[in-house]
Amino acid sequence: MSNGARHGLGVVIGLVVTPVIALCLMYSTTKFMRYFQYFLTKGGDRWIAAALVLAAAVLVGVVAGSRVSPIASLIPGFVFTVIGVLWIVSPRWAFGHAGRDALPNKLYLGYTVLAPYGVFLLLGVALLVASVAPSRWKSRATAGAAPRFGGPPPAPMGPPPMHGSPAPMGAHRPPPAPGQSPAWQGAPQYGQPPAQPAASNPPPLPPAEEKPKPSGKSGPDEDNPGEWTQMYGGNR
Repeated sequence: MSNGARHGLGVVIGLVVTPVIALCLMYSTTKFMRYFQYFLTKGGDRWIAAALVLAAAVLVGVVAGSRVSPIASLIPGFVFTVIGVLWIVSPRWAFGHAGRDALPNKLYLGYTVLAPYGVFLLLGVALLVASVAPSRWKSRATAGAAPRFGGPPPAPMGPPPMHGSPAPMGAHRPPPAPGQSPAWQGAPQYGQPPAQPAASNPPPLPPAEEKPKPSGKSGPDEDNPGEWTQMYGGNR
């Protein structure tokens, strides 16, 4: 979700939860007052009041959360703060314009109890403080997102390799020179000695030694018998 769409959704949430929180608090206050004023005669009122207070607390926690747009807490925070300030600055005017004719008696009684005692001011300032965090106004990018297409490869982890050792997995390798095989083809397997690099141009073999050719002329020693013949005799 884009940042603009997130803030737009926050506006909708803020406009909805502001009257809901106010109604839950005002109606629950009236229920609590009647339960305790009439000597605990209506036991069911306290459970209804407690459920409404819990609902209001859940809504406040949702709009103040870091994953929701800060506008969702800014709108109810501003409204409740203005109401609380009016009851402090001009309580007579605020009481005269409390909406006695517009609000039902159950809501009006709760409103005239909460507002003069600063409950709306407390809640409004707390929501405003939750809205000013800079991290809530920025768009959230996934921390483990994959690099974009065409971006640089990730840097290898660990210390740099020693001189002469193969490059770690994921590291950038230069392209092989013309006439050479890729580096991964020459990598030795586990338990095998490293292969010797094949020479592209093997050195020429040395010339074979020429054997002396027999001469057609007989030397002076050809007619003399050998030592074996002289010792044991033989045909001459």
